[in-house]
Amino acid sequence: MTIEIHNTELVSILQQRLRTGRFASVEEMLLETFKGTPSLTEVSIEDRKAKAFEAASRIRELRKGVTLERPEGMSLRDFAHIGHRY
Repeated sequence: MTIEIHNTELVSILQQRLRTGRFASVEEMLLETFKGTPSLTEVSIEDRKAKAFEAASRIRELRKGVTLERPEGMSLRDFAHIGHRY
């Protein structure tokens, strides 16, 4: 099989990755890419929901104890822009 790549940006990326020495050939790179990452159609909706729930849980955990000590009456927008120069 012969595959032609006409996108110069993609060719450049492939060449850069080959130069790192991690892959011996383009074929090896493609095999790892396609075998290692399931396509979106192969990932079930339940799996996607579970990952989204897990990510949201991590974010909630990271935000615990985070408070904004802004002066009374100051809007969040004004507080966020303290020190910015327009």
